[in-house]
Amino acid sequence: MPRDELSYCRICAAACGIVVTVDGDRVVRVRGDDDHPVSRGYVCSKGRGLAAWHHSHLRLDHPRLHGRTVTWSELLADLAQRVDAVIDGDGPDAVALYLATGLAYDAAGQIAASQWLPSIGSRSFLTAVTVDNAPVLVAAELVSGQPMLNPVWDPSVPGVAIFVGTNPVVSHGYGTALADPIRHLREYRARGGRVWVLDPRRTETAAGSDAHVAVRPGADVAVLAAVANALLDDGADESELRDHCDATEVAALRAALAGFTVERAAGVADVDRALLDALVADIRAHRGRVAMHCGTGVTMSRDGVLAEWLRWVILIASGSLDRAGGMQFHRGAVQRLRRRRSRAGAPDVPASKTRPELPRVLGQVPAVALVDEIEAGNIRALFVTGGNPLTAFPQPARLVAALKTLDVLAVVDVVESPLTEIATHVMPATGQLERADITLHELTALRSGLQATRPIVEAAAERRPVWWMFAALTRAMDREATGALDPDNLRDEDYLRGVLAHSRLDADDVFAAGPRGIATPVEHGWVHEELLPDGRWTIAPALLLERLAAYSDPEPAEFVLAPRREMPWSNSIAYGAIAPGPVVRMNAPADGRVTVATEHGAITTAFAADPTVRAGVVSMTHGHPDANPGNLTSGDTGIDQLTAMPRVSGLEVDITPVDADGR
Repeated sequence: MPRDELSYCRICAAACGIVVTVDGDRVVRVRGDDDHPVSRGYVCSKGRGLAAWHHSHLRLDHPRLHGRTVTWSELLADLAQRVDAVIDGDGPDAVALYLATGLAYDAAGQIAASQWLPSIGSRSFLTAVTVDNAPVLVAAELVSGQPMLNPVWDPSVPGVAIFVGTNPVVSHGYGTALADPIRHLREYRARGGRVWVLDPRRTETAAGSDAHVAVRPGADVAVLAAVANALLDDGADESELRDHCDATEVAALRAALAGFTVERAAGVADVDRALLDALVADIRAHRGRVAMHCGTGVTMSRDGVLAEWLRWVILIASGSLDRAGGMQFHRGAVQRLRRRRSRAGAPDVPASKTRPELPRVLGQVPAVALVDEIEAGNIRALFVTGGNPLTAFPQPARLVAALKTLDVLAVVDVVESPLTEIATHVMPATGQLERADITLHELTALRSGLQATRPIVEAAAERRPVWWMFAALTRAMDREATGALDPDNLRDEDYLRGVLAHSRLDADDVFAAGPRGIATPVEHGWVHEELLPDGRWTIAPALLLERLAAYSDPEPAEFVLAPRREMPWSNSIAYGAIAPGPVVRMNAPADGRVTVATEHGAITTAFAADPTVRAGVVSMTHGHPDANPGNLTSGDTGIDQLTAMPRVSGLEVDITPVDADGR
């Protein structure tokens, strides 16, 4: 007899409430939960595709050792022996772990994997942060002293919302997780709010905005610097600058921005100056009620960290942070932020032996350094949890060759992939409908608070929770298991209750509230009073002033690359039945095939003619396995010295048409 169970989707941070229809052990249907207080019945095509995904023929069911199906005991015994041998022979740093987006929404798994690596003494930790998000964290740390401090948009209060290089209608937000983004944008505008989109493509978000500025990729810094300069010249919140910024820094910032005029920005971005004048006027008219988001179209560009910093400058100068009506900050129940003893300085801890010129970001080895460390023999064992570096990192062919030389390539995942094909150890994880969970992305959530869910169906085959894998591996290595307890006698919920024991909320209350969540109050002013060193923003960090002084406007190019996202895909994973289609879009008279090339490599693929894309822009799906942009990027040249990020957005590319014969 079919039954309906409440849960929430864990494909992205929006965490939409879902109703899962189950018949026996079959997941029949997934739909939106009409009574969920945030998503209000909405769920995107990815969430609706969870039933098909759960029963996919690609699901991993059994542990594999060198391609052979084995028991968990056999796999763990072999893995423990090999990891111990690497530690004994080369030291604990020779064991690395990469934690990616697939594990970002598995609370217990994320915590267990993150804690296991330091438990063996290793510092070789990598995440997707240095693939697409490092500028956000570096800028936040330099300005506020806390890298995880994140301003959240409140669409219930009308003002002006500006989206730069981000498309929340498809991505569901970057910095503010938006369930049902179209409804939020419509309601915001209906209340009198204004929406601006700065993007080289007329995105789905731009189609529902008040104004779209089709900036040339790479011109974001010039535009944001001009806006900041104009605001500081006329219309800034002088009390915020006087009381919560250093006067010397404000003066230095004004001087540094003096050359960034609206006229210059219009030329660099190749847009109508009147549009930028109107944007500045809108910001001035909505002082105290400005919201701004930058997405991967900006963060993956040459100067993404400057753009992120300038976003902070505009929000601070307009008096739009940490006060009613502006962007707010969630305290967090589990991820509680605290004032640091000193202001952030230069990220001066070397990334690795092979790449000493690069910094660590949040203590992490940058993604671009992984292949060098493997080739040099510094990393001999690698755990990949919930991701696929082959579709995320630069130079995938070189990475494949390096991975095949490892003593251990342990892949923790839910589905087969090219990575599992070359893995020494394949560890099948429970899917989201098979495990209990809580939301950990509370600092980016639209509503402050936590959601919880219990498993909807029993774990099939030999799938195991990720937290169990690392606890069982610890036991197999004769080290102390999690909480000195037998992992075989723990449930997901037991583990999560242990996490919640250190939070501001009671575990019973959280699980009683379930998928519809328990809300925590939004407070205003607490960042100024409790978090900022001396109660002041570092509005003009010396590192970023130096970087701005060295900035040069990008040279015009015939074709440049810009990343985009598609609704059915979460990076390299597709959810539900989708029709295959071109992952490249260009403003062209008709569909066709092209070779897209940079100095680093080339791909040949079909493209779709798309009039929404600015002429001269090659709009390419980020992380797609069929046309991998990693082939066009480099892990060696053009790496940002503050964020260790490779450059993807704004790359100059050559386009060569390919005829029907492939020539």
